[in-house]
This record gives sequence, structure tokens and C-alpha cells, in this order.
Amino acid sequence: MTLNTMKLRLLFLTGALVSTSAFQFSTKSVGVQVQSTATENYELGRRRWMATSFAVIAGSASLVAAPTANANDYDNPEIPDVPEERSGLVVLRVAEVCNFQEKILRAVVAKDIDTVVSPQQIVFGTQLLLRNSNIAGNMKLMIETEVDKEKRKEAATSAAITMNTIQSVSTTSAKIQRPFTNDEMLEVADLYRVARVQLNNIYEYLPQEGKD
Repeated sequence: MTLNTMKLRLLFLTGALVSTSAFQFSTKSVGVQVQSTATENYELGRRRWMATSFAVIAGSASLVAAPTANANDYDNPEIPDVPEERSGLVVLRVAEVCNFQEKILRAVVAKDIDTVVSPQQIVFGTQLLLRNSNIAGNMKLMIETEVDKEKRKEAATSAAITMNTIQSVSTTSAKIQRPFTNDEMLEVADLYRVARVQLNNIYEYLPQEGKD
């Protein structure tokens, strides 16, 4: 199996590594000191996502394996709590995953990557992403607590449309009970692109102080 093939399989099976809970477990296991600013939270989460991805590529047996923890770590009062990642940053993280998966599909069609992507991989990966990122809940929380009141109704409508787009990635692929054609892969890639743009637009409803 080539490295590109392993990366691709990892992508569709671990799009859900945007999960905040996975990052919290890893951080507590090694006792990392974390600052509570939003920017640092985002960068740390993103780095852990990439680090975990490369660990799996290198041969880890578990898709979301965290470093081995000492049993005493869980009761150690000196290990700091990890701050919850802000909802707006989760929205950006999912947009980043959509962008990545769109590029992978287009690369497969262009034969820049020597591998096969199946509809089942898309369905499974999308459902993992939805569940582990809790993108619906995070958009709702962001709108209710961080978006200006006069923009909340419009933002909620946009969020509903965005969820339909992400779900359509899965439902479109689930209808295909055979290998993808190139046109079908490009159709799914287009859906990922639309979802990415919509997620970025949701983030733009935040006031500037909410983005800093």
C-alpha cells in the first residue's frame, strides 16, 4: 500500500478527528499546559489532528489513539483542565476538512493520486465527521451565544442550509452501489466545496471580537 493510499483511507475514516474530546484526552495524558486564548486553542487542536493523522499513517492500530496514560494521571490535581474549543473554531475546522476532502477527490479524478475512493468511504467518513465534530450543535451554540441578536435568524437559516449540504454528501454517495465514476466524484467534490463556503459564511456572522 502506498503512502498516498494510506493517507486517503485515513482521510475518509478520520475526518472526525476534529473531535474536541479526542484532543482533550490526548492533552491530559501528557500533561500539556494550554493557554486559553481562542487562537491558541485552534492551533493546538489543528496540530494534534495532524499529529494523530501522521501517527495513524505510520502504523498506529487505533484511528484515534492517544498517548498511553498513567493510571494516576486521571487523579493528578496538577494536570490542568483543557479549555473547551469555541464553537466558531469548530466550524472553521470542519470547513478545513471539507476543503481537504474536495482536493483529494479532485486529485483522484486527475490521477494525481494512485488510489480508489468508494462511495462507502464517503458515507462512513461524513457520518463520523458529523457525529464527532457535533457541527450542528456547535453552529447552534455559536449563533445563540456569540452572534449579534439581529443576525441570529439569518444565521440559523444559513446553518440549516449548510447542514443539508453536508448531509447531501452522504446521501448522494449512499445512492451509488458500485464504484464511483469520475463525474460522480466531481459531483461530491462540488458538494464539499459548497459546504466549505457555507461554513466559512457561518463563521463570518461572528462579530470581530468573537474571531480574535
